[in-house]
Amino acid sequence: MNSNSIYIFRKTNITGQIVSKKQTTYSAVLGVVLSNARKQRNIEQGDMAKRMGLSQASYSRLESGKSSFSVDQMYMASMALGLPHNEITSRLNNTVKELRDGGIDVLPLMRGNATGNKDHTELGALVAGAALGALVFSLFSNK
Repeated sequence: MNSNSIYIFRKTNITGQIVSKKQTTYSAVLGVVLSNARKQRNIEQGDMAKRMGLSQASYSRLESGKSSFSVDQMYMASMALGLPHNEITSRLNNTVKELRDGGIDVLPLMRGNATGNKDHTELGALVAGAALGALVFSLFSNK
């Protein structure tokens, strides 16, 4: 596992010890799942965005984990890829399980104004781009 493929947060616990956590978000993982499916079908990101009725920039933010997917967007993505929505969900669940089995926490993307955001503010501010994509792609490529 490549250490550049995950986020490591260092916080201090009550006794002053530094605690490290490896984390990512469900949105980032979904973005990687969709990116891999899109690339397997030789669909360019701009074409995928067009099929979903989005700008390329908006779709790029979704795929990179900078923005979270709505349920509607997830369904539109599955239709654009020609995959049943339950296939996308299954791939997402399998990837989340593999990441967790590898010691990586997968958390919801918390917004700045969300209740209970205290523990996840740093995570929501990070970009979950190419490094996570490489990790997940390598997980599927090695099977």
